[in-house]
Amino acid sequence: MVENEMKSSAKIRPHQSALLIAGLLTLTGLLVPMLHRVLLPIQYLDTHLHELSHALVAQITGAQVDEIRVNADGSGVTPVRGGIMLLIASAGYLGSSVFGAAMIYFGRAEKSARFTLITLAVLLAFSMLVWVRGDAIGEVSGFGWIAALVAAAAFLRGNALLLCCQFLGLQQCLSSVEAVFQLVKITAGMEVHSDASIMQDATGVPSVVWALTWCLISTALIVSTLKRSWHPAKGKLTQ
Repeated sequence: MVENEMKSSAKIRPHQSALLIAGLLTLTGLLVPMLHRVLLPIQYLDTHLHELSHALVAQITGAQVDEIRVNADGSGVTPVRGGIMLLIASAGYLGSSVFGAAMIYFGRAEKSARFTLITLAVLLAFSMLVWVRGDAIGEVSGFGWIAALVAAAAFLRGNALLLCCQFLGLQQCLSSVEAVFQLVKITAGMEVHSDASIMQDATGVPSVVWALTWCLISTALIVSTLKRSWHPAKGKLTQ
């Protein structure tokens, strides 16, 4: 009986297979420039969460957040004054990965997955009302994602809900890792204004070192979270 239970828990469930396939397709899209535009809506969500992470840590460390801008090309910026720049600059890439890891982990059961999607929508709504300004694409994409998250939480059930929550979480993690890879390429060849260059100015440590560090941390977070969340929450297995 114990052996049968172990086999049952080790079996890949339908939404997990779909998650793996979606992850591979996303990774392919991130690495192939011609397919990158297909993932732009996901990139908007990643950028909103990236900039929100900067803003939240800025507030916690006593900084003044001027605004958040999410641009049509998927880039973003959050000007701040004061605070602990060492933490604020690191919060973007790592923050979006933490958001993604949380969505994967809590997406194991219906109740927690639904709560996670609603919580994310509330955080985005707060960001939109308080900080997001300027670019029309940034504002439209933000409210669009709020509506999408609420709709998913309200209407999806069973494996569809789990897949939605974990899929969006995986996209955040993959987008964060891919963004850091791009940053590594840029900072290794030329100096540009970026989170890594801000860290270099603040600490004297080369920007490429910071970019590589964030990439390694994000990758480790993905692996660790997928390993811990592969099995459903105890007593809440969804067939």
